[in-house]
This record gives sequence, structure tokens and C-alpha cells, in this order.
Amino acid sequence: MATARRNARRSRPTLRERLISVSGVVQRGTHHAVTVSAVLLLLVCAYAAVDALRSQPVERIVVLGKLEHLRESAVRDALDGKLQGGLAFLNLAELRAELEALPWVYGAQLRRRFPDTLEVRVVEQLPIARWGDEAFLNHEARIIEVVDAQRWEDLPRLRGPLGSEARLMNHYLRLLERLRPLSLTPVALSEDGFGQLRATLDGGLVLEFGEHEFSLRLQRFVQLWNRELAVTTRTPARVDLRYEKGAAVAFGSAQQVAGLTPDSENR
Repeated sequence: MATARRNARRSRPTLRERLISVSGVVQRGTHHAVTVSAVLLLLVCAYAAVDALRSQPVERIVVLGKLEHLRESAVRDALDGKLQGGLAFLNLAELRAELEALPWVYGAQLRRRFPDTLEVRVVEQLPIARWGDEAFLNHEARIIEVVDAQRWEDLPRLRGPLGSEARLMNHYLRLLERLRPLSLTPVALSEDGFGQLRATLDGGLVLEFGEHEFSLRLQRFVQLWNRELAVTTRTPARVDLRYEKGAAVAFGSAQQVAGLTPDSENR
């Protein structure tokens, strides 16, 4: 019994041990409280920062890029009423879509410049051909709108079924490339409902290419021009290339058939 009592007394913590234990608990509790306070402080600071950014309006819009047909005021007007929420929270993708919907805008890029500036870079559309009676095509053969259509009356005119824009643009560029060394310039290219291609040159000469073998028939015309038409004293009015091995040339009201041998087509 006496031994058990002595062991029980030894197992009880001393006063010093109790004080050390209590001190550890207090320290852990204090550390936890400091950590919670720091987190709360960070949250408060983050909220204040977000609120400050949200309340910071766009004070300036800087328009970059060379503008020839589009006024800076049109860019600002397109963005007017869409800049709420502060500079940091603007939806730049939506703003870009608004700008690219303008008639003369091909592409737009927007960038935030803190603290209060929205930077806008605009690339204008460049019409390179007329499409039909009223529309225009850009360098990607996309139909675009222009404001001062009369200014572009001298552009080449392409005409064809809806969906043929890219094909006709490629044919026209090919014509331009092959005829430029001959001092000839195509001013119009059309495709009818049957796929028949017809080109008109700056002097009024009409070229009938038909539906198939455009490149081959263009090569045939180049050979015919260099060999006969460029040196003739008569002015050709129409060249029909819808023949297997030759072409029909009309000089005013008269018409003759210019034959090409197979060997000449391969030269």
C-alpha cells in the first residue's frame, strides 16, 4: 500500500510542470489568434483593393494605329456606355467585338494601362475590289461595308453567286499577275449562274474563259497576245477561249479563229 501511494505521488505533475503546460496552451492559443487576425486583415485589404479597382473609372481612351477612313470619335462612341465596372473589370473581348462590328474596322486590340487608361489599337479594312453593285471585298475576300463608296469606284468589280467571293478573288489575282507584264489590266471579272467566267480589261477587251481550265485558257490567251494580238493593227474586242485548242477573236463586228498547236500551249 505504501509503495502504491509513493508511485501515485510521483505520477502527479509538479507545480512547475503545470505552469509550463499552461504556458504552452496559452502560446498556442495566442499563435492561432494571431494567424486568424492576419488572415482577416489580408481579406479586408484584398476587399478594399478590389473595391478600389472597381470604383476606378476609365478616364482616358487612347486610340492607336493609322486611321484613314475611321474617326477616333467613332471608336469612342462605340465604347460609350460599355465601360462601367472599372478598368480592371472590363470585358475586353466584348469591347473588341463592338469595335470590329464597325464598317471600317478589320481588327482591334485593347489593353488596360493602369491606373485609368484604356488603350485601343485599330486596323482598318482595306477594300481591294467591288462586289456586285454595292458591296466591297477586303484582302481576305470577305464582304465589307464602306461609308464613302464613291471614293472606290475605280476598284475592279467582281460579281458572282454568293459564296464564290474567294474563288473569284483568286482568279482575279491570277489574271492581274499574268496580264501585268503585257500592260493589260483586268477591271472586271464575273461568274454567271452556270459557272461561266468572263473578264473585262481596261481597254474594253472581253475574255470568255468558260467554266473549266481557267489557268490553261489564261496561258493560251497570253501566248495568243504575244504572238498575234499585240502586233496587229486592229483592236480586238472579244476573245473566246472556250475552245479545246484555240480561240475565237472578234475585231469589231468581224470574227476569226486563232488556232494554237498543242506544242505552243506547252511552251
